[in-house]
Amino acid sequence: MKSWVDFQPAIGNLCISVELLLKSVIAEKALYMLYVGLPDEAKLLLCYPDSLTKEHNSVSYIGDLKYFSYKTIEMDKASSFLFHFYPEIKQEYKGFFHSLSSIRNVSVHASVPDFQKYELESIAYHSTRLFHKVSELGVFKYFPFSPEKKTVNFLKYYEGEKVKKVKDALDNARKVVKSGKLNESFSYCDDWAMMVQECPICGQNGVYTGETEESSDDNGVSLNFLCESFECDACGLKLEDFEELELAGMETSIDREDDVEQWCHEHGYYDDDRWDHS
Repeated sequence: MKSWVDFQPAIGNLCISVELLLKSVIAEKALYMLYVGLPDEAKLLLCYPDSLTKEHNSVSYIGDLKYFSYKTIEMDKASSFLFHFYPEIKQEYKGFFHSLSSIRNVSVHASVPDFQKYELESIAYHSTRLFHKVSELGVFKYFPFSPEKKTVNFLKYYEGEKVKKVKDALDNARKVVKSGKLNESFSYCDDWAMMVQECPICGQNGVYTGETEESSDDNGVSLNFLCESFECDACGLKLEDFEELELAGMETSIDREDDVEQWCHEHGYYDDDRWDHS
């Protein structure tokens, strides 16, 4: 019920907390990758310490690292590294990091106009789940995560609201179909981050957004589309993230076998052993 000004500090603090969590994971897994523009001496110290003699001035560089004399990577890059370490959580959290990155700087240094309480709740919900997930993954032995009762109640409340939101979206789409007043569908995709598929409610073409993921072995290239959201212009069905797709019983992963030839052509694989000319 309050204006966005009243909870802007909470948004900023959540953004910084998530950013520090990401950078802590990188520091634990690959410390060197945390920094930007390190001098060669510091790179050697982090990557090949055994190659340095006792005459090397290591103490000064250790001090510089301790007191944050060097810049660290941006949040986008940090989340990318997290997904390299734990690809199994990429589909669930990619959309969250994308939205969080876009508001991080303005929430900390400026203002966030037209920011609604629901969006604050969304950030709080996904941030809490992320901290819990990192704890479950066992990244840090010293980082057990046990949310307080108020936080657990908030998570249950938010999950209940999300279920209701998805149910309303499905019911409204069905009402449009029942009324026979379908809109014209303009569904199309022009890159590998989109995929046209039949809407489960009205049967018209809708569009998934997400990411096409490649894997290759001795048998050649295979493609899989990881779904992150769905929208149908015809009946108005709109599901905004991976979790909503799951709640609606929608596809979250689609085989793109029919598109392999086009993918290989666009990525120059015709001269590669992974592409079978036969």
